[in-house]
Amino acid sequence: MFDKKIAFVGAGRLGLSLALFLKNNGIKLDSIVARSDASYKRAKEILENANVVRTIDGIKKPDIIFITTRDEDIQDVASKLKDRYPESVLVHTSGAYPSTILPEGKRASLHPLQSFSDPLSAQNKIPSTFFTLEGEKEAVELCEKLLKKLNLNYEIIEADKKPLYHAAACIASNFMVTLIHNAVQTFEASGIKSNKGKKGLLNLSQGTLENIKEKGTPQALTGPIARKDFQTVRLHLDALKSYPGLLEFYKFMAEKTVEMLIKTEKDKDYERLLKIIRSI
Repeated sequence: MFDKKIAFVGAGRLGLSLALFLKNNGIKLDSIVARSDASYKRAKEILENANVVRTIDGIKKPDIIFITTRDEDIQDVASKLKDRYPESVLVHTSGAYPSTILPEGKRASLHPLQSFSDPLSAQNKIPSTFFTLEGEKEAVELCEKLLKKLNLNYEIIEADKKPLYHAAACIASNFMVTLIHNAVQTFEASGIKSNKGKKGLLNLSQGTLENIKEKGTPQALTGPIARKDFQTVRLHLDALKSYPGLLEFYKFMAEKTVEMLIKTEKDKDYERLLKIIRSI
């Protein structure tokens, strides 16, 4: 049984998404602080009958306070919360920073490895979202009870490893946008219109993600590097010489792909391919 009351400070996409999920799953929602006019209005619409307030003074008596603000605001908000609600457990949701940025005491960090574009659509994402948790013992144990109550997947992480964890998340999520952007630019260089090309590339990428989900890396890899088709790789490199930025991007990604295969397959042919890539 989980009978603790939870408050949120920060009514952006993440705060509203989590607050709505908890509310829909029977968790007592104490209050949610929404400072701007837009976020206040949105919170009132989404969280029916909830105590939506403008300042932390409007919070009632929460057992846990989730800080779902911008990272740069966490410490200032947490300091004010500690003075006003000294007995409450403070939990921030930053992926990059540890719980130690919060005032000493009952503190933790809990990060969902997910991007939430809209609180309503997020309700279908959260059940399969992976969370990381770290912090002071009592706070961590309380968060674990909440996660188990909601049947959510999580892992305890060491505080000093959070920057590495967050960097991995950025590589997988944020840099995927960069990857597709460069692929679209290369399509455009070949004469294919970006809107049609983007649809085709997204379909290809989704297929690749399914392969990774099924087989893992590097087993999901296909294409000329995987089959050691050196001539095709050289053809790509020659074609990209007129587009220096795209050439450098291709070379970097190709090198990392070959290095991955060298580590796993110990095939000297890949070492030869690496030399070809670096010679251009």
